[in-house]
Formats: sequence, structure tokens, C-alpha cells
Amino acid sequence: MKTPFLFLFVCVVAGRAQESLTLSRPVEHSLPSASADVYAVMVKAGDYVATSIDQYGRTDLTVLLPDGSRLRQCVGPAQDGERLCVFIAEVSGTYHIQVTTPSPQPVNYRLTLNQVLSLDERLQPQPWLDPNPSPRIDALRKLAASGTTDTTSFWQQVAQEHTPLVEPVANDPRFQLVTFLWRGARLTRNVLLVASFQSGGFHPLDFVMHQISGTDVWHVTVRLPAAARFTYSLSINDPLVFSGPQPQRFATMQADPLNPQRWGCSKDAPLLDCQSIAELPGAAPQPWLVPNNSVAAGTVEKHTIHSELLKNDHDLSVYLPAGYKPVGTPYHLVIIFDESAYLTKVPTPVILDNLIGAKKISPTVAVLIANPSSDTRIRELSPNAKFADFLAGELVPWIRAHYHVTHDPADTVVAGSSLGGLAATYAGYQHSEVFGNVLCQSGSFWWAPDHSAAPADGTITETGWIAKQFIASPKLPLKFYLDAGTFEYDVLGTGGSILETSRQMRDVLAAKGYQVRYQQFVGGHDYLSWRGTFADGLMNLIGKAKQD
Repeated sequence: MKTPFLFLFVCVVAGRAQESLTLSRPVEHSLPSASADVYAVMVKAGDYVATSIDQYGRTDLTVLLPDGSRLRQCVGPAQDGERLCVFIAEVSGTYHIQVTTPSPQPVNYRLTLNQVLSLDERLQPQPWLDPNPSPRIDALRKLAASGTTDTTSFWQQVAQEHTPLVEPVANDPRFQLVTFLWRGARLTRNVLLVASFQSGGFHPLDFVMHQISGTDVWHVTVRLPAAARFTYSLSINDPLVFSGPQPQRFATMQADPLNPQRWGCSKDAPLLDCQSIAELPGAAPQPWLVPNNSVAAGTVEKHTIHSELLKNDHDLSVYLPAGYKPVGTPYHLVIIFDESAYLTKVPTPVILDNLIGAKKISPTVAVLIANPSSDTRIRELSPNAKFADFLAGELVPWIRAHYHVTHDPADTVVAGSSLGGLAATYAGYQHSEVFGNVLCQSGSFWWAPDHSAAPADGTITETGWIAKQFIASPKLPLKFYLDAGTFEYDVLGTGGSILETSRQMRDVLAAKGYQVRYQQFVGGHDYLSWRGTFADGLMNLIGKAKQD
């Protein structure tokens, strides 16, 4: 197999003097058709060799080992232009780069030996280059390089502005540069940013902060959509291990002390018990979350319901609008899963007060259902015919017996997020005679009955089980509101994510003729975004504009 290459090399050398390539000194030549030029390069084992060829006509490069066998080919495109051909030397000796052309006409080229690096040089750590340079951080870095390492005024300004720092991306208003900061101390070894926008597309080490030499400023800058809303934490002296459980990270993660916006904790909670919130200037407004003293407030009553079907008890919170009366026009009804989250992280009573007060929806009774346990939540909110029957056959009759609510499916909503969104969709599918409206936030439409039996590569071979049910069934009297976050995409290709399967569900419903409103928000899989879009879903499904 090696003979043709050796023979060609001998013929070329015999017909034209062989040249050796010299670093950074281009060789220009006109190559006749059906001929070859050969150039020698003396290198050592492990060396990295980088060449480039600027061609005017098609050329192909072949790299030959010292014994004449072929190491690699760099086949050229037909169009003119420059391209690289690189290789690692397997053994020490003289390598040959052979230039040929399949063109019937002579071609001109310029060949350059750009770089030869030894193994030690190649593997030497390179200076870090910021992939998303912040103008403010660059200015501070230049000051530090000039000897000005006092950062007092910088931190005073940051304390007034709060973090993260937000700067425009030049010539692209769709994005912002978002800089996260930490004021280092003697024991600071590293700082890791952990954020809800990291669901995919990034390497975890991209979020390790870098220190400006000679200062106490640690920083990392990320390029994000200008409408992003997300939660984040800072892990100080993180183990920087990303496989399996990391209890040390739970010990080191905390809220950003320079950001007063906290999430998941009380106002007086310590930093270690909180996350931070960031809302970029273009983030969608969430106007219905704020208590309004000019709006009459409803009340919340607590109950427990026993299910003979499920053989368990569920705690309930029942929201009654201001001025509730057990007579007159029946109230609209909304049933919501994950009671605790929809009382705190999503302030459902405040949202309903505001929507009703602004006459965006009719007076509505909301029933929020608690999960007896985390295991029960998974078992009941995954498509479960017995749980759907409990909702339609036990819970709704109990509500109607105790409160003056509608019997009309068109005025009844079943709602939830994540697995709760899937459960709401399934409840509508099973009992459209009770639930005429489905409000689904980031629904787990990837779910399938055999999803836990995925093959060894981690991919889920069958997703979208609920979509398949709608494909196979006649159209039902249902309306849908679906939403999903742009940070919920399936970067690993496992099929186990939200964004793509939500779009598929939207398309299936639309193709079947359902009325479906789909909305994307620039956020992750969390209540920080759902608390805003929940009101959007209610207004879309039972808003007064729909009825008037």
C-alpha cells in the first residue's frame, strides 16, 4: 500500500529539486496538471505542525510520515481561498507535504509553515481570553495592569447599582452582557456561578469566575437574551466536580450579597438559604404580582378531602374572591396543582385579586391541591387515570357541594406546571365534560410510560405520549394555554426536555383543530417566570374579553 507514495515521491524529487519549508516563509509555485510538489519538514515526536495553503484552483495536500506512509489528507474545496492543514508528528524525523491537483489546468498556490509547537509548548496553559468581554471589567483590568489596584470606588459604585452588571452588546440589541461579581478575600480560591439559564448549551467551567490580577475582583460575563429572567447562586470555593451529587456545593452556594432581589426565602433569611433574581431590561413585565391596596382582597380557606379512589387525603386551599356570595351567578372555577408553590412562589391569591379587580377575568374561585408527599406527586401527576377520576368524580363534586361555582366546563380551568402541567392536560383529555380549559406551564410532555427504562446511552426513545393520545382521539371540547421557556431546550438530545416537546404538543393540538395559545418566555424551568405567565393563561382562557 505504501509503494505508490514512495514511487511518486521519487519521481517528483528526480524531476524537480525538493524544498524544505521554513517557518513563516511562504513558498509560491505553479503546479502543472497531473503532477505533484513535495516539501520537507523536520520535526520531533509530539510536535504540532500547522500549515496553510492559499490556492488559486483546486489543490490537495497529503502528509507523509518519514517512512513514506500516509498520515493524513487535506482535500481542498474547488473554490479559491486559504485553508489550514495540521497534524501531530507520531515519530521524530523528516515529514513530507505533498501538493497535488486534480485540475486539468495548472494551478497556483502559496504554502506556508505557520507553526511548529513541541508537546510541552502545546500543552502549556494558555492565558485566559474572556469570550464575552465587559467594557467595564476591561477598563478595571487595564487600571490594575497600570498599577492602580485600589478597587474601593469600583465596589462603592457596584453597591449603588447592584449586581449583576448589565451592558449592551455592540450592534445587537437582542442580547446583553451580564457580569456577575464577587469580592474576594484571603481564602477565596474560586467562585462558580450556578444559574437557571444553564440548562444546556454551556460547559460548567464556563461559569467559573476569573480574578483581575492584584485585585479582589472576581468576575464572569455571560451573553444572554435581553428579555431574560432567571435565578442564580454563587458557590464560593466550589469543588468544581460536575458528575453525581455534590453535597459540598449545597454547603457553599448562596445568594449574591450585592443583589437585593432574593428568591425562595423569607426577607430575613441568611444568604445560604436564598437564591438571587436577575431580570434584564427587556424581561416581560409581571404586573399582576404586586398587591394593590385599591383592590379588594379575597380570602383563603383551608380544607382536607379524603379520596376513596386514591385511598389518601389531600389538603386544599380555597381562594374566594372579595364579596363572595353563595347565590347569584355561579363563579368560575380554577383547579391548580402544587398548592404550596402556587401560594408562595406564584402568589395566586394576589394575582386573582388583581385580575378580578381590573375586570380582566370574572369573579373566580380557585382550589389549590397539595401533594401528600413527593412520591405521591410523581405517581399522581404523571398521567394517572385514577387521579383524573378523583378530580372529576370526587374533588369537583365536593367543591360544588361547598361553594357556588360553575357546572359549565367552558368556565372551568385545570392548571399546573411541569409535571402538574402534564397532569392538567391529561385531566382535560380524560374528562373534558368537566374541564373545558387547560392551563399548562412548561408541561412535561416528554413523559412516556416507559421513560424510566431508557437505554444505556441515556436517550428516551419514546416521548410525547400525551400528544399521541390526542392524535388518536376525536377532537374534544377543550381550549389550551401552553407556555415554555427558551432555556428549557434539549441540548443533550435525550428527548427529556420541555421546549421542543411543548412546541410539538402545540402543533399536534393545532393540527387537530383545537384552540391553543402558545407563549414562550425567556427563562428557565422555574416559578420565577411561571408567576408572570399564570395570569396570561387565565386571561387567555377565561378572560372577560373572551366572553364580552
